[in-house]
Amino acid sequence: MILISWKELFRWIVLGIFIISLAITITINFTPLYYYFVYHYQLASLVNLSSGEVISEYHRLLAYLNFPWITHLKLIFPSTLAAKQHFEDVKHLFLINYLCLVMTVFPASKYLSELKKTSSWWRLMPLCRMVVSILIVILLFAGVDFNDFFIFFHRALFRNQDWLFDPSKDPIIKVLPENFFAAAFGLFFLILLFSLSLGFFLGKKSLKKRTEQ
Repeated sequence: MILISWKELFRWIVLGIFIISLAITITINFTPLYYYFVYHYQLASLVNLSSGEVISEYHRLLAYLNFPWITHLKLIFPSTLAAKQHFEDVKHLFLINYLCLVMTVFPASKYLSELKKTSSWWRLMPLCRMVVSILIVILLFAGVDFNDFFIFFHRALFRNQDWLFDPSKDPIIKVLPENFFAAAFGLFFLILLFSLSLGFFLGKKSLKKRTEQ
């Protein structure tokens, strides 16, 4: 039986926040995923632009969301005040994520370094089991009806209804389809599952080595 101290629990929480923040960062900046949707689904034809122009606008949107010194979103798409407010809210979430990443990278790296030096990866196994179980439940919910999951996700994160875009007034939503967000969620969960599976594999390996000594 593995006894968990408060110190260990705190380290788990810090490591968990770091992994989640890192997975979010990789996902939101993995632009090849968007390129695929632009070309495969011919999104540019929906807004009378070229694929290059749509991708350029997407990079402009990402720059606004990623960098705190860019305070105004300037796109060729017409935008309502509600849409601009929504993107501002998303920008705040992006910056909070980056803050979490910066604050946890050192303590998480230090903890992982200690586990490596002492060959005690097995201490991560309870954490990996617990989080994987939670992820499976979430994935099942999202897989059964992603639309309901998408709505629940937005209602949980945003205090208003600004995320409900009208395509006739905010045509940018035409080039940000729901299936793109579904793929992004899938990528995020795959990164998490890979990280947890790696932790569990290393844990099993170190536990086997520990019992053989």
